[in-house]
Amino acid sequence: MLVKNSFGRINLSNVNMESSLINMIPDITNAIILFGGGLALLHGLAQLLRPGRSVNNLLLSAIFISLTVIQLQEFIMSTTPGYSSGAGMMILLIAKYTLGPTIYLFYNSVFLKEDPVRTGYALHFIPLAIISPVIILVLLAGENSDGILSLPLEFIIENSLLDHLHVLGFALILGYIVAIMSRMEVINVIRDIEKNRLATFALTIIVILFIIISMIALSIITEDPRFSKIALMLISFFVIYWFIMGQIYPGLLMFQTRKTRNQDRVDNLLQTIDGDSLRRRMNEILEKDRLYCDEDLSLKRLADLLMVQPQQLSVYLNHQLNMNLNTFINGYRVKDAIVMMKEEQERPLLSIAFAVGFNSKSVFYEAFTKQTGMSPAKYRKTLES
Repeated sequence: MLVKNSFGRINLSNVNMESSLINMIPDITNAIILFGGGLALLHGLAQLLRPGRSVNNLLLSAIFISLTVIQLQEFIMSTTPGYSSGAGMMILLIAKYTLGPTIYLFYNSVFLKEDPVRTGYALHFIPLAIISPVIILVLLAGENSDGILSLPLEFIIENSLLDHLHVLGFALILGYIVAIMSRMEVINVIRDIEKNRLATFALTIIVILFIIISMIALSIITEDPRFSKIALMLISFFVIYWFIMGQIYPGLLMFQTRKTRNQDRVDNLLQTIDGDSLRRRMNEILEKDRLYCDEDLSLKRLADLLMVQPQQLSVYLNHQLNMNLNTFINGYRVKDAIVMMKEEQERPLLSIAFAVGFNSKSVFYEAFTKQTGMSPAKYRKTLES
């Protein structure tokens, strides 16, 4: 039998082939969902097994394992007609109430430099603690359905309490994602898209998660499972995107390890020097011969005079005094300039600047204003008055 169309005549077998391809779409969709769940599990386990893992690694592991649970549970439900597992649904419920807080804490820790342990992280898991009795009750009642727990279990079933808790779980995730977006300077990230690759990566991730949760919300509101399928596929694409970015920019997702190594190096260098003794020797060397007046004074030269390594001196200045060498030396220069302004009131400011070691008027004015809160000219007027 032949079928006519605008291109002429085609064989009916082509129509059957197209129909077969359409029928294969659910299988392809389920395969993508299953693959994403497996890859998320590998990501989660990798974070747990990372040497020198930190709180951020644990949070990231919790995020990926929660996504694994959501993916696999939904995959089983969609491919197994009549599937019903109280334990599986309770694990899914735990994953939902864990995902939102961990994403929020992870973002704040990595991008806003907030210590999750010191910022009341436990408060974010109060909803999970509240629903824990229900989870425990359902799990225990599953083994003793005819016992004393049958009455509360019947109450939960009759009032569709579990359904409501699952919906609230997704609402909680959506709320945390919106909270992250409110704290993220989206305009600045877009403007500096080339300079700040990590912030751009974070924005992309948050947008993907927002779309995923929105699709799930639409599925719940419209009772259309197609939105849920789209959301689950997007989760897989999210995990795959994370994996690809990690391969293209291997250093991008190693922020916590890099930070830990740098901190270890700083600690090791600081342990080898006596900070108080080093500060006294610096004051003696700089003030005795007014060494700060030398505009060519370098970190290496000063370190040699102090008999320490340049790295040790740099780490001490940056991590103990919170300033670099130029700022530290300029402090002496400004102090000496103030003395000269008091003693030689007719001497030009530029001459004073050169005398104390500044090599330009702009640098002198900037350093003086930063330290005193007013320009040299204004400061001199206060002396005259």
